[in-house]
Order: sequence, then structure tokens, then C-alpha cells
Amino acid sequence: MGIRIYAAGTLAIIGGLLMVGSGYNSRGFLYQALGYAEPHVSDFLNGAAASVAVIAITIIEVLIALGGLTVLIGGLIILARHTTGGRVLIYLGGGAGFLGLLISFGYSMYKLQGLDPVLAYLPYWVGLTMAIVGRKVAKGA
Repeated sequence: MGIRIYAAGTLAIIGGLLMVGSGYNSRGFLYQALGYAEPHVSDFLNGAAASVAVIAITIIEVLIALGGLTVLIGGLIILARHTTGGRVLIYLGGGAGFLGLLISFGYSMYKLQGLDPVLAYLPYWVGLTMAIVGRKVAKGA
């Protein structure tokens, strides 16, 4: 069990470093959905409940926007044996960005640009893949 936690944390940390180092910033579907939901919170909640919901959405948006840094922190948290919290941070920081990978491939093919635009950020995609694998390994630990 200890080796799995170490492997999961290490994969996530290396993945987060690659994501940060690539300079690519992917704001995936979850980030956009939260941005859409935030102005409509007051339609469903009133007063303090609406304020708490907006603050929670803002915090989650910031974690997603930080991307690789959130994944890196998630890896450190996994190494501290808090696998659930680490897995959540990895999901927010990078797992939601997986949709961005699919959209990038689709857009490049649609515009007949080939894979060059996607391959330009290969370190980001490798880091994202490592983070997702680390998250899956942590699930079994």
C-alpha cells in the first residue's frame, strides 16, 4: 500500500511540473460550466446560501485555473497519505482538462492543421496523462 501511494504522488508531482513547465493553460469544460452557473445561483438560492455557493464556485474555478500547480499540490497531499483530497485536487487541476485534449485534436483535424498545434504542447499532455494515472493509482491505495 505504501509503494502505491508513493508512486501515485510521484506521478502526480512530475505531471504537475510538466504541466506548469509547458506554459499551456487549459480551462476545460468544468471551468466553463462553473463560470456559466455562477451568475445563476441567485435564481435558486437566496441570501447567505447564495453567497456561500458563489464563494465555493469561485474557489473551485481558481483551483481549476491553476491547473498544473493544483495537480502538483494534489501529488504532495497524496504523499502525505491523504489520497481522497489529493485525488480531488488532481481532478480539478488536470482531469477536467482532458476534454481540452479531445477538443484540441478535433479542432486541429477540422481546420486541417494536422497535429502540429497539439504536439506543440506535448509536455502538458504528457503531464496531464501522468497526473491522471497517478490519480487512478491513488484510488487503489
